Amino acid sequence: MRKGIVLLSIAAAGVLIATSGCSEIADPDKVGLYYDQGQIDGYKFGHCIDPGSSDDWVANNSVVWLPDNLRTWNIAAEGGDTNVPITVASKPEPNQPSGVQVNVWSQTNLRLNTTCVDKDSVLVKFWETIGRRYEADKEAGWRTMLLNTVVPALEKAKRTVVRGYSADSLVAGTVLAEVQSAVSQEFGKELERLTGGKFFCGPTFIRGSADCPPVEVIVKDVDYSDPGIQEARNNKQKALEQAAAQVATAEGQVKAAAAQSELYKNAAWVELEKARLELEKVKACAVNPNCTIVLGTSGSALIQTK
Repeated sequence: MRKGIVLLSIAAAGVLIATSGCSEIADPDKVGLYYDQGQIDGYKFGHCIDPGSSDDWVANNSVVWLPDNLRTWNIAAEGGDTNVPITVASKPEPNQPSGVQVNVWSQTNLRLNTTCVDKDSVLVKFWETIGRRYEADKEAGWRTMLLNTVVPALEKAKRTVVRGYSADSLVAGTVLAEVQSAVSQEFGKELERLTGGKFFCGPTFIRGSADCPPVEVIVKDVDYSDPGIQEARNNKQKALEQAAAQVATAEGQVKAAAAQSELYKNAAWVELEKARLELEKVKACAVNPNCTIVLGTSGSALIQTK
């Protein structure tokens, strides 16, 4: 009897060790959605697993792990999530049917709204309406999800806002702050419309908070879609500056001529100039051995050369 009790205790301890060794441990930057599944349970949401915590043994059930960290969609020539900018039309110039096409380079910073308390939580709704469709619990699926939600919303927001500004002001950067603010607001509305909920928040989102700050869109740069337009603008500016320089030179010459003309009307200035000319003649004669200076009765110098 005692031997049976010992064997039973050893078996129970083994089960305890096995089950504790198979418990789920969440990464510090992931939230788990624990789903009960089986012949009795069917397939239904069970509970949430907080970041960095341990939880029930999965057994025949399953856990979906979703990111609880900052995510980006960075449009950059190098090192971004894509090197293809969003190209949109700017405000048409006078008497033109359409605006110049410009490339808008931006970075979108967001966090998944990981608020999770029960089956009606935002995170559960995200997974069951959007995330599962794209397998957003995997990196490849997350990217596909962004391409089908964030990117279309971003494209529409930029088209809506940018067409209200001239291409030159956009490329010059004089309106980027204003454009960035408007794009962010328009993007937030369109993203919620496309996804059906406030599933994405800004970088300052705190898990468990009811506050979901807007997703941050940074407009980094705008350039002409056609490089030839930039070259033409540069040539135009160069020509304008050259023309302005020529005008300035001509204006200076005109002013100098006008000033000279006024001096000729001044008798005192004319006499002064005559005296200066006479002085130069005398100086030249003084160093010439073949030149003789004779002073007239009026004090004027008579110059004679051999």
